[in-house]
Parts: sequence; structure tokens; C-alpha cells
Amino acid sequence: MGSEFMAAPAAFARTDFDGVSRQGRMVHAFVRGTVKPVINVWSRGPQRRWPYPAVDQLGRVLPPVRGVKREIRSLPHCSATLTTPARRVGGRFVIYAHGGAFLVGGRQLHRHMVGRLATLLGAQMLSGQYRKLPRHTIADAVSDCVDAYRHALDSGADPAEIVVMGDSAGGYLTMMTAIEIKRRGLPAPAALVAMAPLADWDFTAKLAAPSAATCAVFPSAMVPIFGEFVRAAVRDTALESPAHCDLTGLPPTLIQASRDEMVYPDAVLLAERLGAHGVHTELQTWPGQVHVFQAASGFVPEATRALGEIAGFVDRMLAGPRLSRTA
Repeated sequence: MGSEFMAAPAAFARTDFDGVSRQGRMVHAFVRGTVKPVINVWSRGPQRRWPYPAVDQLGRVLPPVRGVKREIRSLPHCSATLTTPARRVGGRFVIYAHGGAFLVGGRQLHRHMVGRLATLLGAQMLSGQYRKLPRHTIADAVSDCVDAYRHALDSGADPAEIVVMGDSAGGYLTMMTAIEIKRRGLPAPAALVAMAPLADWDFTAKLAAPSAATCAVFPSAMVPIFGEFVRAAVRDTALESPAHCDLTGLPPTLIQASRDEMVYPDAVLLAERLGAHGVHTELQTWPGQVHVFQAASGFVPEATRALGEIAGFVDRMLAGPRLSRTA
């Protein structure tokens, strides 16, 4: 059985890695010159009929990860992709919430990173194509992630071997899913991993921080526009900030972020709030990296190191055997 939601002694460990590799600088420059201008154009007309589903197809240019099997599963309100690695450790299972500003992504865009994580962790990974803005609310997306967790439980996964994980908007969903699991009285997962999470809908601290100017992805002028767009799209539903929720009793949590990205202040705030609520929390930061730099694992050394840190955290937090990583 999984651990119950019980308050634990406060623990907040922080590790700040140093140095930026040549590959990291290359990716930073490329993203700043390509992705950031596109997002800037979007911010000038967020209400237009943008081809959000088409963005997911960009993931097809990335090579498939060898040795993984993918199956489509049905959830109550969306589909999900179950990724199974060639070697699985015990009954390890990850619920993965992909990023994409609650607007884009799904089956293809995060396929490569999910495949790499499944192989590295020796875990099955269930990634839901949760409902997205502007047709649906963020509360709908959270509900879909909880449904993915229920699906894992109904499929026989032991909560003591389940990790809820996500990047960017998916980092937000990771935290809100864990909070909602607690609210609904479901057994707790073993651990949480949030990469570059959005944690606070008040953007004041983000825009005032030095990282707002160094972010390679999000223009500062876009941030308040995005906030207005989201609030208009969610209509009368609650828009909760994980950092300001009751976090007492959440599972051990690993947070990773670049110190030069827009949501860096959110990562720090979330770690502080989790620690204040007695949750075992580890914050890891890197300089000079792009938003969700972990996706460049295999090319950028810092990204490869970050995924290795995630694997080490999962090994420490989950019961049962571990995957031998000698390569």
C-alpha cells in the first residue's frame, strides 16, 4: 500500500549547479532566436484561432526512443499514452503531465522525453492528452490527471511505486493533482517531480526577478497577457496557485529549474512553501539553461545530469529494486 498523507518533519534541501556547457549555450541561443519571437507574436493576438493541435506534430521530428512500447488508453474525458520500457523495475509507474502552457502538446511533442524517462527510470509512464485551453478549463486538466492516477490504481499499480511528474504547465498540474488526490482521500503516490513548474498565478515576483530578462522562451510583455487570457478562458472556475494551497502531507518532491528562466521564482517559492508545510523537498537549479532544458538530454550535458538526478531521486523515494545504471 502507498503512504498516507501524513505531516513530515520540515526538510528543504537546495543544490545549485554551476557552469554552462557549449551545447547549453547553443540551445539557449537557438530557442531565444526562434521560439521566443513566435510566442511574442502569439501574445499580440491570443484570442485568434491558432492551430494549437498542429504544434503537437512538431514532436515527430525527434527520433523515437528505441525499445519502448506505446499503447493508447482511454480515460473518462481524454485519451492517454502508456509507454513501457524494455526493462521495467518492479511495478514502477509514472503519471506524466506534459507542458505546453495548457494549450499545446500531447501525444507527439513530449514523446521523446517520456520515452527517455521511461527507459531511465525503468517505469511505465502514462501521459494523458488532458483537456486544454481555451475550450476547457485548467480544472478540467487537473481532473484528467487525477483520472490518469485512478487508472493506474485500477490497473493494479501500487501507490508506493507511483510518481507524479510533469514539466512547466505540467509541473503545475503535478502539484495540483497531488493536492486533489489528497482532497479526494485517495492513497498518496510515493513522490512528485516538477520541472520548471508554474506555481503562482500572481506574476509580480516573476516579472521583477532578473530571470525575466534572461529567459530564452517567454517575453516579459507576454506574461500578463497570458494571465488575462487564462482568466478569461477559465471563466468562473477556481484558478488555484499550488504555492498558496495547503501542502501539508504531500509526498516527497523534487523541483528542478534554470536560474535564468521566467518561472525560476516559482520554483523557489514552491520549494519554500513545501518545506514550510513539512514536506521533504529538494530544489535543484542550473544557470544559463532554457525552460524545460531537460528535454535536451543526450545533447546538453546539464540536461543529461538533470534526468540522472531525477532517476536518483526516484530510486531513493520508491520501494523495491532499482535499475542498474552502469552505462
